[in-house]
Amino acid sequence: MQVVICVDESKTAEAVFNWYFDNLHKQGNDVTVVHVADQPQIPTLVCYEKAVFPIDEFQRRVEKCKKKMADIKSKFSELAQQKNTQCNFKIQLSDGGPAGEVIVALTKEYDISMVVLGTRGQGVVRRTILGSVSDYVVHHANVPVLIYRG
Repeated sequence: MQVVICVDESKTAEAVFNWYFDNLHKQGNDVTVVHVADQPQIPTLVCYEKAVFPIDEFQRRVEKCKKKMADIKSKFSELAQQKNTQCNFKIQLSDGGPAGEVIVALTKEYDISMVVLGTRGQGVVRRTILGSVSDYVVHHANVPVLIYRG
């Protein structure tokens, strides 16, 4: 079975990962840990009809993004090692669209059997205004979705 566990830097993501391996994982399951990262945005200043791109600021943002992705991969690699298992890792850069759309697209592209992700339990108003990755995936994925509520 092809399983995707969606993670970020939160404690909830760590709990999701641990819960899956402690309660659901079976020998032979192919697990891919996925993190959807926002691409660093290019800051633009417009001065007298000319655009100025502060290169130093952009490079700082790129490095910060790379570090965050490396930290997430390292954290979940270590957790997988503690569980005596191996995982594939996929860092997917978002083009600014919702992370849920990226996850649903990955399920189709890689023939995923199940998605496992967490939710922070936002209230109805906040979820309606800001959106929810787990809510989007549940309603748009054509595969079973397990939501861990931490």
